[in-house]
Amino acid sequence: MNCVRRAGLSAVVAFAAFGGVAEAQTNNPAASPRIVFVCEHGAAKSVIATAYFNKIAAERGLPDRATYRGANPQAELSVSALKGLKEDGLTLPTAKPSPISNADVAAATHIFAIGCSLPSPATASGKADSWDDVPEDQGYAAQRDAIKRHVERLIDQLQKR
Repeated sequence: MNCVRRAGLSAVVAFAAFGGVAEAQTNNPAASPRIVFVCEHGAAKSVIATAYFNKIAAERGLPDRATYRGANPQAELSVSALKGLKEDGLTLPTAKPSPISNADVAAATHIFAIGCSLPSPATASGKADSWDDVPEDQGYAAQRDAIKRHVERLIDQLQKR
């Protein structure tokens, strides 16, 4: 894995791709997405992380918002991830998977790779970290639980700044 590991927490993803998260789509800079979650296909793990991050951040009154991207995006979002998010009562994303761009890297305060390698601009940004302990083949619930633990720790750290 070529993802950059950093001591502490300094990687969050930017650009909300959620139709249901109005705060992340306003022109208010405080509500602009700044955390970018990246997984291999931009269709499952990064989508789960974004959904939980945006929900919990809003509940805790944080202005930060997240978006999802893929290292090698597939055409559609994961059916199992969407089913799981719906069963969990979260807002379902509407945007198709897309690659992490230089604009995403520039706008981000934090970039998290979840089981993938980041492109060199993201790796070299000083904003990247990786969550390599999210399970690959154990289903939605195991992925969600691991991702949610990371997201809650991230939000706890963001609240302390």
